[in-house]
Amino acid sequence: MNKKSVDYLNGRLFPMILKFSIPAAVSLLITAVYNIVDRMFVGNFNGTSALAGLSVCFPLSYMMMAFALTCSAGGSTFFSLFSGQNEEDKMNKSFGNAFVLVCFFEIMLTILLLLFPAPVLKIFGVTQTSYPYAISYYRIVALGCLFQGLSQLFCDFVRVSGKPVLGMCVMGIGAATNIVLDAVFIIVFDWGVVGAAGATVIGQIFSALFGAYLVFGKKTQVTISPGIFRLEKGLCQRIISCGFSFFVAQMAMGFISLVYNSQLGKYGGDIAISVYAVVSSIMTFVIMPASGISQGIQPIVGNNYGGGNYKRVIQTLFQASVFSVSITCVIWLAVLFFPRQILAAFGGTEEMFRIGITGLRINFCITPVLGFVMLATTFFQSINRPAPSIAITILRQIVFLVPFIIIFPVLFGINGIFFAQPISDLLATILSLYLVLRERKRILAL
Repeated sequence: MNKKSVDYLNGRLFPMILKFSIPAAVSLLITAVYNIVDRMFVGNFNGTSALAGLSVCFPLSYMMMAFALTCSAGGSTFFSLFSGQNEEDKMNKSFGNAFVLVCFFEIMLTILLLLFPAPVLKIFGVTQTSYPYAISYYRIVALGCLFQGLSQLFCDFVRVSGKPVLGMCVMGIGAATNIVLDAVFIIVFDWGVVGAAGATVIGQIFSALFGAYLVFGKKTQVTISPGIFRLEKGLCQRIISCGFSFFVAQMAMGFISLVYNSQLGKYGGDIAISVYAVVSSIMTFVIMPASGISQGIQPIVGNNYGGGNYKRVIQTLFQASVFSVSITCVIWLAVLFFPRQILAAFGGTEEMFRIGITGLRINFCITPVLGFVMLATTFFQSINRPAPSIAITILRQIVFLVPFIIIFPVLFGINGIFFAQPISDLLATILSLYLVLRERKRILAL
């Protein structure tokens, strides 16, 4: 058995949460940087229609991450659970099967995207003025699906091997590459959205190569052998089932982007869509740290749950909840007090300020609760109980939110669109609290 570098069962709990959560949160924020940096450069140097074109393509990133996280989160969860049970062979097979699944799903996604660009962009809500920018960006970014998926997979398995900082570096190398190339391609060469897309894909390739070096170069707890890549039907089903809540979450966010773009285009045109590009970018800075903290506690929860140390599982959840809500409060205050400055960073115009300042404040009015909601969804996945995670995600992102986005603007105008998210989040918080308390009772009774 590979020697564990972390004492999950007996180590000091909160320092361990910090050790794993901070790099995981940074890793996810770095993932978001790929799209956000593109938007900032294009918004400042290529105008509103170009920014709207990139915003229309934002669901692409959700689709890539949906398949990646299904396999990487499911595989790494079982890696941790098997680690708690000291089953090395099953740990390695969890990686091998997840690796093959990521490759299959991401390659198929690339093929489908390249075969049907016009229908997909129409579904995404592209406008006539933003279409030339959107199609140029779309065709190049679609080529990066496999590299994005592998980057996430390697990042997750490096992290649950007890090396969260190295896992963070997997994504960091790609993000740094993307930022540098964005500056070169967009400012120096004036390649616009084509340059932004090229920088994104090259960054993803660098991340995937570094992650492969760590995992295949024996820098983690994974032991590579040909046998671990032989698909086992039962294990694949368990990986996909366990990670399915992430698939639902990512696809739901992509679907919501389509609904938002459609409604915003109807009530405010390219300006409103550009404002939502900023809103969704900032929302990423809320979701990613909260989700990172959740993923950070995954190996702690998985090892303790697998080892039968249920009281410590609940203690981890409580301490992580306090930490997560505290982090989201900081971002919440920044948005409430500095909305104009945030919009200006994305090339904001007076027209964007007119819609965006109020829109940002409304959309983020109860942001701190998201820290708990995101933690709850990942917590259930970490103990291989995906049903509550799926329920929270579907209700929050689809059942509650979609009707609000459609109905509220009829009653309250364009601001009604921004009211939809906080009301949906409030309902999701109540549901999450109920499910977590019920799960606590069940675990402590074992």
